[in-house]
Amino acid sequence: MDFFGHQDQARKRTKQLVLLFALALLTLIFLTNLLVAGFLWGNPDIFPGLGNKVIRDPSLFDIFHYMSWRAWLIISAVVCGFVGLAYLYKVIKLSGGGVSIAHSLGGRLLKPDSEDFYERRLLNIVEEMAIASGMPVPQVFLLDDEIGINAFAAGFQPSDAIIGVTKGCLTKLSRLQLQGVIGHEFSHILNGDMRMNMRLIAILFGILCIGLLGRIILEAGARHSIYSRGRSQSSMFSSSSNKKEGGVPLFLIGIGFMILGYSGVFFGKLIQAAVSRQREYLADASAVQFTRDPQAIAEALKVIGYGGVGSAIGHSRREEFSHAFFGNAIYSHFSSHFGFLSTHPKLEERIRRIDKNWDGEWVQPQTLKQAYDESPQLAPQNKIRPEELLTGVAAAMSAAIDFTAPNSTVEGIPTQNTVDAESELTNAAHDPLNARGLCYALLLAPNSSLVHEQQLDLIQQYCGDGLLQSVNQLIPLVARLDESKRLPMIDKAIPALKLLSADQYRNFKQLLVKIVQADGKIDLFEWCLYRMILQYLNPTFDKAKAIKAKYGNVKKLSSEIETVLSFVANHGHDSLEGALKSFAIAATTAGFEGLQLQAKTSSFKSFNVALDTLTQAFPHVKGRIMKALAACVRVNGVEVAERELVQTIAAILECPTPDLFD
Repeated sequence: MDFFGHQDQARKRTKQLVLLFALALLTLIFLTNLLVAGFLWGNPDIFPGLGNKVIRDPSLFDIFHYMSWRAWLIISAVVCGFVGLAYLYKVIKLSGGGVSIAHSLGGRLLKPDSEDFYERRLLNIVEEMAIASGMPVPQVFLLDDEIGINAFAAGFQPSDAIIGVTKGCLTKLSRLQLQGVIGHEFSHILNGDMRMNMRLIAILFGILCIGLLGRIILEAGARHSIYSRGRSQSSMFSSSSNKKEGGVPLFLIGIGFMILGYSGVFFGKLIQAAVSRQREYLADASAVQFTRDPQAIAEALKVIGYGGVGSAIGHSRREEFSHAFFGNAIYSHFSSHFGFLSTHPKLEERIRRIDKNWDGEWVQPQTLKQAYDESPQLAPQNKIRPEELLTGVAAAMSAAIDFTAPNSTVEGIPTQNTVDAESELTNAAHDPLNARGLCYALLLAPNSSLVHEQQLDLIQQYCGDGLLQSVNQLIPLVARLDESKRLPMIDKAIPALKLLSADQYRNFKQLLVKIVQADGKIDLFEWCLYRMILQYLNPTFDKAKAIKAKYGNVKKLSSEIETVLSFVANHGHDSLEGALKSFAIAATTAGFEGLQLQAKTSSFKSFNVALDTLTQAFPHVKGRIMKALAACVRVNGVEVAERELVQTIAAILECPTPDLFD
């Protein structure tokens, strides 16, 4: 999958979306003016100043004589203003990102430490797909009331992305099939589809508000008509004028706007369909890449087609979000017969693109017993309670085990060879308290140093004894963790860290800086961890706006590219000769001309500034940068520190990292 090429295609689709919206708006303006002109034609004496002239006994062909150019312009401006205000209102409502969409559909946030079998299985799969796609682990929401098999991804950028899953998707699919669905949604995150979806939701709302206005006017006209008839039946309020006034004008205006609204619905579906179907084919193909099994996504689609509710969504707001779902959220006979109005390709077409030998048979949903048999380690009878795990760790701590001796044992306590440190740290990463403790523990200096004690004092000062105890329990586990697993462990902790309050997050960041600064210097891993935290959590707590691309010319970024390549080349080699060789290969591989290796420095200042500028580059430029970085670190074999550095740069530039080092 060409990520950067598809990113550029996504931007082109956005331009097409704007064009379609403009055409839809012009059509609505014309129809609105036509509606007003028709109303004046039938009621020439109501607003005599609005039109050019009053014609007695008019014919249908005289309809436009009742509208002056000034009137056309005023009505057009009113329509544009109304749609624009509706659009801005929706943009503000969606400013919360994917979380706001999940909540509007009745979604419930799944806690990373959930004990429910199905929820735990889903969260594990999301973590696996995040690793496979080189993306941060997103928050996961469950639509408890939806029994159809469906899912969606939402957000403005990968760092604030969420994944929503229906109850039917959670309970009716096997683990492999669920992997296919989640891989599909990760593709939407990677390919820039989410941001386009958010814009599409706002645009469609603006158009559909015309219809909502019509409904309001229609209901008001009906109420006014009933009220007027009630008054006319009373001698006290009876009058000939009352009988003449009624609610007919409002009623007719309401019907007119309802017609406009249905026209808006038509255009909305047309816009949705124009940008949606090809994206679904691409996401299906990407799911195959992430899962490395074509049957994963194919069988998930076959279960949807088996019978029952399929992928249908029952929520009242399903219409405006229908294009963002994995499968058709709304079944319509009209859309099924007129495919150009459907937001998703037909199931059969999607399946045959993946499984060319499909025999046409659908697949039955999985039962609970089958799910237990498939994932016995998550089954209720086999789960280890967290308190048991913590008790074991605490016992090991109290026994003062020397964890630097891999094969040592004390009073039967499991040693390094029998305890899976990565698994236990993963469990810790799912809890908001222990997730913070994990980040602190990863930054601590060796326990024999004076700095180590100073860092622990800082933790106690900022967070109290509870978090200090958590850190002390995690220290021996971190000591046994493979270096290559450090940053992936931070990825796993992100969903739990997003559950912090704003004050807790602010305190968390401040303490991270204090711990890093305790020894008076910043090493490469400390920088990577802190930048990862900022990249993945700032959009949640600081409501950071999505960065807009504005640099498409490599020459305008030559200084920044030179700084970044030099930093990576210098930190990958002890000798100037080695750094020069890696830099030259990197620049040549990506086609960067005229660049020169800068002097090695321990300061991150210029490096950070250069990266912040490069975040505003177009995807094809970012693609060349990532290509250069991969070539740079491959020269003498990829070290752990180099891998962490390039992964962090990829996260900052919002690029995937799979296959960069293969």
